[in-house]
Amino acid sequence: MLNKLLFICLLLFFIYVAVFIVYFTIIVIVAFKKSKKKSDNELKTDYKNIIVAVYSHNNENNIVNLLEQLNKQEYPRGNYQTHIILDNCTDDSSNKLEFVGGAKLWRLTDDTPLGKDKSLSWLLENLLSFKQVDAYVFLGADRMITSDFLLKVNEALKENDVIVGSTEIYRENADFTDKIWCSVNDYNSDIIKSGRSKLGLAVPIDSDITVIKHEVLEKVKCIDFKDANSELKYSFLLTSVNYPPKFVKEVKTYISSMFYTPKRPDFKFKVSLFFHCFKPKSLMNPIFAEFLFSLLKPNPLILLAILTLIGTYSFNYYFLFDFPWAVFLAVVLIIAFGLSVYKSHIYFKPLIYLMFVPFYTLAQTLSKMTLLNKIVRFRKKKQSADTELISVPVAVTNGRSTFSCTLDLISEDGFKKAVFRYKKKKQETMQGYVRMCDAVKNISDILEQHGFRIKICQSCAYFSPKIDGTNNMVKGYCNKIALDNPNCVEAPETLLWSSCEYFIPQEVNNVIDISSYIKNR
Repeated sequence: MLNKLLFICLLLFFIYVAVFIVYFTIIVIVAFKKSKKKSDNELKTDYKNIIVAVYSHNNENNIVNLLEQLNKQEYPRGNYQTHIILDNCTDDSSNKLEFVGGAKLWRLTDDTPLGKDKSLSWLLENLLSFKQVDAYVFLGADRMITSDFLLKVNEALKENDVIVGSTEIYRENADFTDKIWCSVNDYNSDIIKSGRSKLGLAVPIDSDITVIKHEVLEKVKCIDFKDANSELKYSFLLTSVNYPPKFVKEVKTYISSMFYTPKRPDFKFKVSLFFHCFKPKSLMNPIFAEFLFSLLKPNPLILLAILTLIGTYSFNYYFLFDFPWAVFLAVVLIIAFGLSVYKSHIYFKPLIYLMFVPFYTLAQTLSKMTLLNKIVRFRKKKQSADTELISVPVAVTNGRSTFSCTLDLISEDGFKKAVFRYKKKKQETMQGYVRMCDAVKNISDILEQHGFRIKICQSCAYFSPKIDGTNNMVKGYCNKIALDNPNCVEAPETLLWSSCEYFIPQEVNNVIDISSYIKNR
């Protein structure tokens, strides 16, 4: 009985593997098909009326750069409008955007941020009544675009109702995890999404680069951009009403790896979505049915592992499909994967990062298990008595843009550590330090190596440290007031992680030593 059960399970696994290897191979082969290039005259005919909607919460210079790029589009100005939602922004976004001009600003001023999903839904309620609008472009505030972006959108709208654009990532200050997801993004764009696009299949939407026709929004009456799970669910809604989202690689946006956050729906949610949508009526739509079963697709490494198991069994015991079949499928899979790597131009290092994806995903899944969470919570509770944490808001600049970030100052068992955070990304000090000032200096040095400068007192030309005999040395003096006020007797004290609008990089005043200058006045 047990052997029969094992036989049936392996048979089902074999069919599952065979189907998805053929499926994967077809997508890879189709991805090699070249897209038909459009002439400049074709790109500049029949201009659609487009509304560009951007959600922003304390993005400041990022959103300013995006607005400037939107203002410089090679697209008739009378055929597009830019609408920007400022969701309870506490930075200088509003003033800077007003100075640049060219956009309708919608300011939300509640006590707490409304969030991307609700804000864009609210905006859409106001915009759907606009007459003579053909399509809406939803862009993330951290994205960058080229001057022909709307021309490419206009061309894609001729053949598609819902468009998902591509994301090109600049690898700035990228850690190991960032490099994994950059490799995944490149591979998916060049192979999986491109192959699916050329087969006319649906892809999940990305609310940071999605285009939807006006007629589609009038029919579905909503958007759902809350998170990766809701975006996937919304993609199935659009596909079910015969508006499948299509990937168009030519509609490109660009983003730094420092600000890129991968969107991956939870495995549990995908399983729940599959069974929720698995209905005879919905399966009559072949595009929807394929999109639904694509939720079950495994990673090529997992396919290879299952084939190895089946091959080992069939080599030693009787099986309906004997050992050569397993070898044949394994060879087909390896060749298809090799071709996909060649097509996506992923070479040695990116390929290694790509191979880590199944293990990284498995580790993430295991980390969410109840038992492990209890263990982690117990350890954190045990360590909390010996740990002190202070989180302070800081600003970081790359010379062109300024980003709002967080600096965690941590004291653990007498040692000091600093953790720099931006959204879900973080950079820790390389070791534990005795003094907090050294930990913060280490973070500053790491950021400077990647072209970023943290705008805090310790890195400011007006700052001089206070030598008070303590280990931390977290205090210093701000000499700005003393410079501006001849009657000032003593420069006021400040903390080394404080910041203000008068920040000047230390090397700016290398010619004149400020402390000596004040002392000799």
